[in-house]
Order: sequence, then structure tokens, then C-alpha cells
Amino acid sequence: MFEKAMRLNPRDANLFYNSGGMAYFVMHRYAEAVRSFDHALSLAPDLHIAAVRKGRAYFLWQGQLDTLHAALSRVPWGADLGTLGTRADEHVELLYWERQADSLLQFIRMTPVTVFKGQIFFLPAPLYTAWAHELRGEHLAARTAFHSALAFLDSVIKKLPDDWRVHAARGLALAGLTRRDEALHETSWLQQSVVYHEDAVWGPILAEYRARILAQVGEAGSALDEIEKLLAEPSHFSVYKMRLDPLWDPIRGESRFKALAAKYIEH
Repeated sequence: MFEKAMRLNPRDANLFYNSGGMAYFVMHRYAEAVRSFDHALSLAPDLHIAAVRKGRAYFLWQGQLDTLHAALSRVPWGADLGTLGTRADEHVELLYWERQADSLLQFIRMTPVTVFKGQIFFLPAPLYTAWAHELRGEHLAARTAFHSALAFLDSVIKKLPDDWRVHAARGLALAGLTRRDEALHETSWLQQSVVYHEDAVWGPILAEYRARILAQVGEAGSALDEIEKLLAEPSHFSVYKMRLDPLWDPIRGESRFKALAAKYIEH
């Protein structure tokens, strides 16, 4: 359908970004995704989301973040990045992946954002604060921040009881507080949701969040079941995300984790 549409409307930048680039992206066909994103940018140089997605494609494909850094440096702070939120949302995640705890804490202090949110995430600033303190080995400060994040999410979930993003973030906050049973309750909620079972676009993203919570509470087998599916099927996940994301640290030493990393790095 994309190839037919491309012939009929060859100057539609959104067609090359969405129907082409993003389809290839989730199918782990990164070289083709990059070509589609480049074509979209040749038609619409200010289509910032295509540039950022190209950077993410290089990260998932080759593990390099230079292209993503370069793309973000050209994005205006107020620009809408669609499902990815804003430049601030991308920047805070990038600092966490790179384990730049000091820069992450400074960025959160200087950025007047209560919650980093987009169509596929809803992460309170105190959650990132907690993770930054964990990277620095400051467990008491991390616990205080996790409590702040949970209090905020508890107030939000009353208004948005069916929002999977809020349940995912709440599960991560509970896991950070080592409230294992409550965190697992959120993983069950996520697994039973319609999005998890029936949505081919957002379902794998929800599954990734579920795996992160499971990893944080020591449920390595269940977390790795999700990871294995994400690597083998269409998703926004790759072996390089396994390597960088600190939320996988609790299961990084598992032999199955290492085997999956070795298997998919070959591809």
C-alpha cells in the first residue's frame, strides 16, 4: 500500500515519514527506514520528527547516538514531535540512557516540567530524579523521589483510571520503592489491557514498559519473555536498547539476557 501511495503522491513528506519510515522502523528494517526518513526530510526539511526518528533508527540499528544528538540539537524547544512529545522529553531520556546522572538532575531542576508526556509515555519528573539518584548510589534520595512520583501518579490515576501510560509509570515507581506485589499488580493490569492484546502499534511499547517493571522487581523470566518477543516481532525495541537502558540492570547478568543480546547483535 505504501509503495502504491508513493507512486501516486511522491511529494507527500508525511507519507514517507509515516507509512514508509515508521513501518520499516517497527519491522527492524532500519536501512529502509532511514532512506524513507531522508526522503521525507528532502521534501520537508522542518519535519523534525522524521529527523529524530532517523536518529532513533541509527540507535536501534547500530547503537550509535550521534545522529540522534545532532537531530535534537536542531529541534526548537517548543516543537511538537508527535508521539515522542517534545525535545525536552527526548533529551531527558537520552541523558538517562547515557547515565549522565549529574546532567539529568541539573536538567530536571532547570526545566519547569512536572511530567514528561507524549502519546506513548507519562513519566513524572520525580521518577527521573529517582533514577538519577540511583545512578549516583544515593538510595535515600532516590526513595524520596520515588515517593513523590507515586503520590503524583496516585492523584492522576483517579482522573485517568484506564490510561496504560499512567499504570506503567506507577508500576515503575512502586518497583523503585520495592513494593513488589503492588508493582506486579500493575504488570497484570497492563497484560490484561486491550492495548496489550489488540493494538499492533502501541501494544509492543506497553509490553516494553511491563518488562521494565518486571525486571525491576526481579521477575527475570517474565521480563525476558517480553524482551524475546519484542526482539523477534515488530516493535520499537532492539538489542542496543537492552544494552543502554539502566532499567535492565537488575537482569543484565542473567544468562538468557546475555544469550539474547549475543543472538540479535549478529543481525
